[in-house]
Amino acid sequence: MKPDDDLRLNALVIGEFAESALRTSPGPWKVVASFEKATYLAAGSQVVAVTARRVPPGPLYVTVNADNVGARDGAAVSCTADRLEFDRHSFTLSTANIWKGPLPDPHELSARRATVIDMLTALADASALATEPFSRQTREGLARLRQGDFRGLARSLAGLGPGFTPAGDDALAGLLMTKAALASQAAGHWSIDRETAQRTGPVSRAFIECAAAGQAIAPVHQVLMAGAAGDESARLAACEKLRTVGGTSGADIAFGMRAALQNL
Repeated sequence: MKPDDDLRLNALVIGEFAESALRTSPGPWKVVASFEKATYLAAGSQVVAVTARRVPPGPLYVTVNADNVGARDGAAVSCTADRLEFDRHSFTLSTANIWKGPLPDPHELSARRATVIDMLTALADASALATEPFSRQTREGLARLRQGDFRGLARSLAGLGPGFTPAGDDALAGLLMTKAALASQAAGHWSIDRETAQRTGPVSRAFIECAAAGQAIAPVHQVLMAGAAGDESARLAACEKLRTVGGTSGADIAFGMRAALQNL
């Protein structure tokens, strides 16, 4: 198969947080983690991910017209206003549209929360947080959530469980995203404190910060939008897309979304 570096490579979609980071960060950027469908770049506390064309959009993603975006860990990244280059890859950025996930009407989402909870349950129950040895600590965190102690919840879940982004971090992102969608508290008001953030990696922290501001990967927005609209077929399709996110991240995000809907 002809390698992607022999093709004319362009960015298709750039999440608004990724666009801002690439435009404003002085760098230097480098590759901090790489997989076939996603390569993560970091400059200081800023993180973006270059993702393959079949990966759904996200706030931190630069989605490109390639099937394999793997690169060497530690590779230097060259970033200009119009081009992103690392390892064997070179992408034109000016071709991309800026992506921002839509949010549902909070009153409609709240009115249909029981239906959305039911829709998420099978996927959420597949999260590692629902199993030993993580379930006890997770239950303790959820008890703190019911008491309004988000700091206690975050300390219970941050860094907990398996995964490149640990299950507890994904659940925190799902919870914060859903809380923002419910608009029961201003987006961005709840986040994790510095001490708790040290239990997570930079990629998890970046996703959590996006979620607190009401932005997540596209399937999360699709689940919330379909749930609020009462669209059964769209709900099923959205949950299936969420299920395929990462190795286990979709289930862990669903766990956090369900926890928000049940407890807030």
